[in-house]
Amino acid sequence: MNVSVLSDMIETLRFHGDLIHSSLESVDCEFLEASPIKNAGTFGKQFRHILDIRKCCIDALKLGTLDFYRSDVDHTLESNKQVLLEELKSVLVEICRIVSAYDARKVEDKWIDCTPSIKYLGQNHKGINPLQVISLITEHEVFHEGELALYYRAAGIRFPENWITWGLV
Repeated sequence: MNVSVLSDMIETLRFHGDLIHSSLESVDCEFLEASPIKNAGTFGKQFRHILDIRKCCIDALKLGTLDFYRSDVDHTLESNKQVLLEELKSVLVEICRIVSAYDARKVEDKWIDCTPSIKYLGQNHKGINPLQVISLITEHEVFHEGELALYYRAAGIRFPENWITWGLV
């Protein structure tokens, strides 16, 4: 693995992270408790869930085990825009810092145990490396960008300017 590939992966994650952050910034606080699509949860729940997955991934990078079954889920964040935004940003910065510190030549040799989350990842993914964790986070953020786009349309909310990337501005 060369350094530029690792840097590109981090920049892609930052790009998608910024789309998520700008989404939260553009939503009025009262919308956090709105559920514009039947049975799909609130805006606040969407953002809190994204944060929870980021936290799972940061724990995986730090501790060597990916476990999606968190006991510290804080549902009060779902209605606290400022704290939610601050945590989303700080966790993303920390993830990028950790991965940036890896030796690009050895990053694929480090393995993270995924057996606690095998239900979600499948039997072929009992272990992944940090690059795969970055890909997992990025894919998860892109998925939620799609969900947020549906939420925005259903609620009649204007998209943030940086969503021009998806042709939605």
